[in-house]
Amino acid sequence: MTDFLYSIFGLLVLLGVLVTFHEWGHYWVAKKLGVKALRFSVGFGKPIWGRTNKQGTEFVIAPIPLGGYVRFVDEREGEVADDDLPYAFNRQPVWKRILIVLAGPMANFLLAILVYAVVYMMGIAVGKPFVTSVMPNTVAAQANFPENSEILSVDGVQVKSLEDAVFAFVDHIDDNKTIEVEVKPLNQAKTTITLDVSQWQEPDEGTIFDSLGLDFGAVNGEPRLGMVAKNLPAAKGGLKEQDLILSVNGDSIHLWSELVTFIENSPNKELELVVLRNGIEQQLTVTPQPNERDPDKGFVGIAPAFQSYNVINYGFFESFGKGAEQTWVMVERIGSFLGKLITGKLSIKNLGGPVGIAQGAGQTAQAGMVAFLLYLAMISVNLGFVNLLPIPMLDGGHLMYYLVELVRGKPVSEKIMELGMRVGIILVLTIMAIALYFDINRINQ
Repeated sequence: MTDFLYSIFGLLVLLGVLVTFHEWGHYWVAKKLGVKALRFSVGFGKPIWGRTNKQGTEFVIAPIPLGGYVRFVDEREGEVADDDLPYAFNRQPVWKRILIVLAGPMANFLLAILVYAVVYMMGIAVGKPFVTSVMPNTVAAQANFPENSEILSVDGVQVKSLEDAVFAFVDHIDDNKTIEVEVKPLNQAKTTITLDVSQWQEPDEGTIFDSLGLDFGAVNGEPRLGMVAKNLPAAKGGLKEQDLILSVNGDSIHLWSELVTFIENSPNKELELVVLRNGIEQQLTVTPQPNERDPDKGFVGIAPAFQSYNVINYGFFESFGKGAEQTWVMVERIGSFLGKLITGKLSIKNLGGPVGIAQGAGQTAQAGMVAFLLYLAMISVNLGFVNLLPIPMLDGGHLMYYLVELVRGKPVSEKIMELGMRVGIILVLTIMAIALYFDINRINQ
């Protein structure tokens, strides 16, 4: 229930910010170019709140949070008072209409740049791209890809986070080549693995990474303590920072994940530990207490000595440059993804819809402000890109009509535009329905 509420809350905040920024782009440029707006709406349906400014523009919030719109003075949509005719959208030169239409998607790209810049200035801790296991009979298994290893670069592109690694790999799906992946196995020197991605094809079932064979997860390492919280079971049992856990209840352990498993499986049960401290082995007894969130799991109050994340931080001016760079990288990746969908190199089942967006919003909202901001920036780039597609009903469809008008010297007929609008609505609704189907299918798997 909590995850559901987080998803709803995250989705409402996400769409509220994105839609407001998108429509504000249209409104602000139109206002600067002398076009009058009648209504600025966030959401669809009958307004539940509204106010009107001195220029006669009504700002409203509507109950269906799946988009928004700016309604301009336009003779094609109703009678226009004589005093408002000079400010009607349809009477503006085509270059003005093009700028107004472009302003919405451009506002989304600008929002992404600003968000990325803020995050980079704040400093961002990102989980390392860590491979916990390699699936048998896959591309990675054939290349003897090491388990429990951190990915450092993919085909010469440095990666610092799981997102970096995923996108870097996806860029090479269906490439007829081999790529070099630099990795650092646990407690070993870094090495380079050659993957034959020409053999990497999307499977009939599962995800594209199932056929690649890499299973990503939490960073693992030796069971050495980097932090021991005061007044909790670990400290009460005598554990100290830099202690290396050698065994639990007589069973030798070598990985942090093994220690965590013992602790989580033993609420209110004594654990006999052998630890190495300053070169001397000691025996200690620790009794995990029930975790507040999940009483069936034990908790002692420790953290590992190894670092499970990378920190990305830039100065003020550099942050905006990196923000613009990351936004452009996202545009290229979305374009590549769309191209592979169209050519059949990627299955349409990889499409994500409102349910998937809600899940992502909820998960990142729970993860913290930085995670949510990064997700907001990514979806903002997606929204800007999709709106530029030449589909009637979207901004890109209107832009297509205006570019034709620019070439022909006269506007496209209203009959063709009306027909295009119907086709566009059917196409958009069909895509949304398909995406929704696969969203639900992924949840049920």
